[in-house]
Amino acid sequence: MPATVHISSAWLIATLVSALFVIIYPLVLAVIAHRWLKVSWRYFGFGALIFFLFQIISRVPIVTVLGNVLAPQLKASPIFLYIWLAFLALTAGLAEEVGRYVGYRWLMKREEKTWSKAVMYGLGHGGLESMLLVGGLIILNIVNLVVLSSLNLNTLPAAQHAQVVQQVNALNAQPIWMVFLGSWERLWTVPFHVAMSVIVLQVFVRNNIAWLWLAVLLHALLDGVAVFLQQILGAGTTTSLIIEGIVAIAGIASIWLIWRLRNRSETRTDTVVSDAAIS
Repeated sequence: MPATVHISSAWLIATLVSALFVIIYPLVLAVIAHRWLKVSWRYFGFGALIFFLFQIISRVPIVTVLGNVLAPQLKASPIFLYIWLAFLALTAGLAEEVGRYVGYRWLMKREEKTWSKAVMYGLGHGGLESMLLVGGLIILNIVNLVVLSSLNLNTLPAAQHAQVVQQVNALNAQPIWMVFLGSWERLWTVPFHVAMSVIVLQVFVRNNIAWLWLAVLLHALLDGVAVFLQQILGAGTTTSLIIEGIVAIAGIASIWLIWRLRNRSETRTDTVVSDAAIS
């Protein structure tokens, strides 16, 4: 067996480019929004804070621990696995959309809640997810691969040695464009987050809590479709392309929805709704 493994330089460069894109992309959108909409950066910070509180330090640790505890049951029962996947999709929708609603009430309080603020709020929410969860994991993956390529694999047990070589060979055999699927997903997922923020905004603009549950449903639906398709079709290039195609359709629909809801929420001047008016 080889003493070392060789990671394709082209793959490493493409991965680095992908990492830079998912980190810089939401910031570029935020700069454009700040200049074009004349909206403060603090709303970007509000969105990032809500995502951090309701996902990073709450839901993600909880579902990770539960997943480890339930791992034997998930492997043994396909029905239980599908219930678990539905639970993950639903809790993602609840955590993020209820979090947005709480942010509007808690962070923006009695100030006027406008479309421009909602756009920046959504960019902060989706931006932190893109920069931290996606970009951070890609960079961690790059570091791990670089470390692996510098190791003397002969110091590893034979089974682990063979596993590392097999994984690296499979990685090198992948077409380079596969590396950019994560970037493609973020390209459309960030607008989806903005759209969800604009939808939740309607709770205050239209004084109707049903808009919050619509956002929860749409978010859970998109997440659910992705995880269920992967489970049903299995991992592979075709499955990835189908899922990313669905994500792109959702992103395009999100851009339309963001613009469609602009006039009502931005032009009305009598829509400052007090906290007490929202049930």
